[in-house]
Amino acid sequence: MSLRLWFIALSHTALGQFMQNSKWGFAIVETFHLIALAVLGGCILLLDLRLLGFVLKDESAVALSRGLHRLFLGSLIVMVFSGIAMVSEEALKCFASPAFRWKMALLAVAVGFYFTVHRRALKSVAKGTATLQSRTAAAVSLILWLGVGVAGRAIGLI
Repeated sequence: MSLRLWFIALSHTALGQFMQNSKWGFAIVETFHLIALAVLGGCILLLDLRLLGFVLKDESAVALSRGLHRLFLGSLIVMVFSGIAMVSEEALKCFASPAFRWKMALLAVAVGFYFTVHRRALKSVAKGTATLQSRTAAAVSLILWLGVGVAGRAIGLI
């Protein structure tokens, strides 16, 4: 099945039909998406500022990550499912949108980076000490997640 056909099929699902025909459906789903975005962004910002050595220097980076992991994962899951619902409302517009493609590509890279390189950088940081590896991982993480957000915002502008 081609990717375009998958988007067409998504728009014709019960979810897609509900989102397209509901007066409040998109607004409610987008509210959950934005709340999850705020939580996810807060987790990322806090962890990356810790890796850069700007905040919580007396706090273990690994302990901070462990404490925020459920919030991060929960908000990421909410964002993925609410994002699918929002795409189902205007699937062909998203399919044709370069901004949507950029967002999905950056999201995949950011999530992959978080669960690999970022996690290794967190484990390498001693209490209160930022390393070149941790600073680089934090900077790349911030750039990737900012790119996801900017591309997501650009979808609504096109």
